Amino acid sequence: MYRLLVVDDEMIIADGLYEVLSNLPQLELDVYKAYSGDEAVRLFDRTRFDIVLTDIRMPGLSGLELLDKIRERWPSCRVIFLTGHNEFSYIYSAFRYEGVSYLLKTEGYEKVIQMVEQAAMDIETELKAEALLQKAQEQLDATRELLQKDYVKGILNEQLGVQEIHQKQFDELAIPLRADRPVLIMLGRVNSFAGGLSYATKSRQLYRIRLIASQYLSARVLFVDTVTENMDPVWLIQPLPESGGADGWERVLTFIKGNLELIQSACRESLGEVLSFVLDDSAARWADVAERFSTLNMLMNYRIGQGCGMLLLDKQMIEQELQPPGDGLRSRPLLRNAKLSVLADQLEHGQRNEFRAILLECAAALADIDSMHYVPAQELYYSIGLVYLSYMNRWRLVETAATRIGLHKLMQPGEHESWQQAFDYLLHVGDMLFKLQSQEEERRAKDVITIIQKHVQDHLHDPDEISLVRLAELVYFNPSYLSRLFKQVTGQNLSEYISAARMAKAKRLLENPDIKIQDVAELVGYGTATNFTRSFRKATHMTPQEYRASIINR
Repeated sequence: MYRLLVVDDEMIIADGLYEVLSNLPQLELDVYKAYSGDEAVRLFDRTRFDIVLTDIRMPGLSGLELLDKIRERWPSCRVIFLTGHNEFSYIYSAFRYEGVSYLLKTEGYEKVIQMVEQAAMDIETELKAEALLQKAQEQLDATRELLQKDYVKGILNEQLGVQEIHQKQFDELAIPLRADRPVLIMLGRVNSFAGGLSYATKSRQLYRIRLIASQYLSARVLFVDTVTENMDPVWLIQPLPESGGADGWERVLTFIKGNLELIQSACRESLGEVLSFVLDDSAARWADVAERFSTLNMLMNYRIGQGCGMLLLDKQMIEQELQPPGDGLRSRPLLRNAKLSVLADQLEHGQRNEFRAILLECAAALADIDSMHYVPAQELYYSIGLVYLSYMNRWRLVETAATRIGLHKLMQPGEHESWQQAFDYLLHVGDMLFKLQSQEEERRAKDVITIIQKHVQDHLHDPDEISLVRLAELVYFNPSYLSRLFKQVTGQNLSEYISAARMAKAKRLLENPDIKIQDVAELVGYGTATNFTRSFRKATHMTPQEYRASIINR
C-alpha cells in the first residue's frame, strides 16, 4: 500500500483528485488531502508519504517550498507538481531533486492516474534496485561481527539446533571454521570482573584481551570468539587446513597450552588483569559443543586457589571429583539452564512444535528412571513447572487454566505414577497453554477490528477520522500492520470496508426523500455531490437519483 497526499488550495480540485485516486482498483492507495502547504507539513510530521500530488502556486507555502519540507522529512517521497502553461520556468529549480515530475492541470484525470501509477512503479523499482541492495550489504558487513558472536552464543547455549549449524551459515557470517570438522573449546574468565566494574570498562578490557589472544594464537590455528552473558570470553578453535589428522589436533593442543601462559602473562603485564582458562582436552563435534561448554563452565566455577589465574588443561581429574559417589546415576543436569530459557521463549512466542520436541527429549532421557525420588528428574520437572507458572502469572491465565485442566499436579511430581506419566501431563498442560494463547491472540485481534469498525461507522461523515493513520493511532498500531491485520481477520481491505460502509449508509439515507443528495454526500464523507455521484454509480451502477427513484417505485 502506498500513502498519497493531494495538496491544493482550490478545494474543488483537491476533493476531486482525492475521490478519483481513492477509488483506483489497480492501485492500493491510502489517500489524504490538504488545502494548504502548512496543513501538508503537519501531515508530514505525523506520518510518511510515498507520493505527493501538489499545486505549485499556493498562498502561504508554495509547492517549491513544500518540496524542500518533503525532502527534509521523507527524501524518497515522489512529488508530482500540478502546473499551468506559464509555469515551466518557475518549476525549473525543482528538477535538482530526483523523484520530481510535473503535470499540466489541463491534462485531466486519466493523465493524473498514469502519473501516479508510474510513481508507484518507480518506488517499487527503487526498492529492488542494486544500489539499495548494496547499501543493505554494507550495513550487514558493519554488523557482521555482532551477528557472528550472537550465532556462536546460540551454539554454546543450545539455542540453535544441529540443522542450523552448517557451512553456508559459517560462510555468510565470515566464521573461519569448518562445520564438518570438530572444534576445541576454550573458556576464559577475568578475575577483576567479579568486582563492580562498569559494562563499558569490561567491554574495553575484553576487546584488548581478545587482541592479545589473537596475536598469540592466529599463527597456528583458526578460531572465532564471543563473550557470554557473564562477560566470560570463549574461543572455538580448529587447526589450520594443512594440519589435518590426529597429529594435527595433538600439535594444536600443545601449541595452545604453551601459549596460554604467555597470554596470561601479557594480560597481567599490559592490562593488569588476572585471567583464568579452562581448555577442553579433546575436540568436540558441533552437536556436542553446548554440552561440552556447559561442563567447562562448571569446571571454571570449581576454583583452586584465589586470584592466582587458574590454568586448567586436563579436566578429567576435576570431573571425577565432581562426579557423585555410589549409585552411578548421571550427574549432568537433564536440561541445562540455557535450554530451559529456550523452552520459556518458545512458549512465549507460540513455537509449539519446537517446545514439544524439547519436552519429548526430556521424557526420553528419563525413560529408564524408575524412582520418582530421582533428584535430577525432580529438578527438571520443577523447572518446567516454574516455566508454566511464570507464563500463566504474566498473562493472568491461572484461573482459566485451572478450569481446563487440574494444576494441583504441576508442582507435585509425586502425584504421578511414573516419569512417563509426569511428562505426558506436562505435554498436556503445554498444549493447553498454546491453545489458550492462540485463542487469546484471536480475541485481541477481533477486539481491535471491532473498535475500528465502530469508529468507521460513527465517523463516516469525517474523512480525517477514518484515515488509515488516524485509525492506527486509535489502537496504537503501525498503519501498515493495521491494514494487514484487518485484511487477515475480515478477509477484505480496510478501504473496501470503508467504501462499503459509506454506500450502505448512503442507501439508507436515500430512502428518505426529504434528505437532499448534497446532504447525503456530506453525511457519508464526500465533499461534493459530484464526487458522491461518481463513487455511488461505480458501486451500484446507478446514480443516487436513480437509486432513490427505484426505491420509491418498488
